Amino acid sequence: MLVVALATTVVLRSGPTAIRSYIESYRENAALTALVILALFLFKSVSFGLPYTVLYLAVGHLFTLPIALALNIIGIAVNMQIPYFLGRYGNVAFIERLLHRARFVRDFSQRDDNHPLIFSFLVKFIGVVPHEITNLLLGSLDIPYGRYLVGGILGLLPGMVTTTVAGASMADPTSIQFILAVLAFALVMALSYYLSRRTRKK
Repeated sequence: MLVVALATTVVLRSGPTAIRSYIESYRENAALTALVILALFLFKSVSFGLPYTVLYLAVGHLFTLPIALALNIIGIAVNMQIPYFLGRYGNVAFIERLLHRARFVRDFSQRDDNHPLIFSFLVKFIGVVPHEITNLLLGSLDIPYGRYLVGGILGLLPGMVTTTVAGASMADPTSIQFILAVLAFALVMALSYYLSRRTRKK
């Protein structure tokens, strides 16, 4: 845990630009670059210092768009592994306290426990609770692994696609592709906020 805390501090202090510069230093070796990126997705699963957005943008900037999208999907899947199994087989008392604080996940799970795939999708799409915590909580709720993984990836897909497309065109912020990607991302965030408000009122 100390190593994770120190690494998170470094990430927060260095910022997204430093991370992108670090990845770019491996750009000539595509396989090594991909491994570094997947390692960062794995690191993100046990820390709170590395936003998804930074990784999506960096991958979109470094790779052709089809490869970038595929790599980000794999990265999301990698990111979802450790917290899920910690939640499913870990410290029950700690997870119950965490679930008690995350009222959105707790209340929503009580209303939609018969549709685990849809539930996983909505929890990840709405994104009220940090993704590392929702991965942990979804594991603790005994969501079937396959439905958790598919629902979670689909829930993160809209934001990932728009951000990756923005990363692919970030060299020219005045391009139509970049502007449309930013507008689409804003639309995804607005829909996420609307669904968040709606589920809280139920």
